[in-house]
Amino acid sequence: MLTVHRTRHHNGGAELTAYREAYTGGEWQLYVAGEFDEATTGPLADVLDDACRQRAWRIVIDCSAVTFADVAFLRALLTPHAHDIQVVLASPSTAVRRLLQATGTVNRFPVTRRAWSTPTG
Repeated sequence: MLTVHRTRHHNGGAELTAYREAYTGGEWQLYVAGEFDEATTGPLADVLDDACRQRAWRIVIDCSAVTFADVAFLRALLTPHAHDIQVVLASPSTAVRRLLQATGTVNRFPVTRRAWSTPTG
């Protein structure tokens, strides 16, 4: 069974789509796009909290379309680490790479260049 969660911040600055396949054994796949700061990171934090409650073992986040990210975004990404959940960044954008470099957290997240194809609908 595929669960899809889509949300867009009311100012249109950030977009989140979460795909979770029941047969993946607890791997979540997220696609995030736009600008993420204290005002727009809430939906991402909520989905990551849900992944923690659902006992995900890995979360793969496609960050290729993130145009701005600040420490609120980073705090959200670090939340699953406290629950021993692996967070993998797929195709992190320049904005995400800069944030990780500036905060010294580059080595906290495995990175993959391969993105998955998302179902339509």
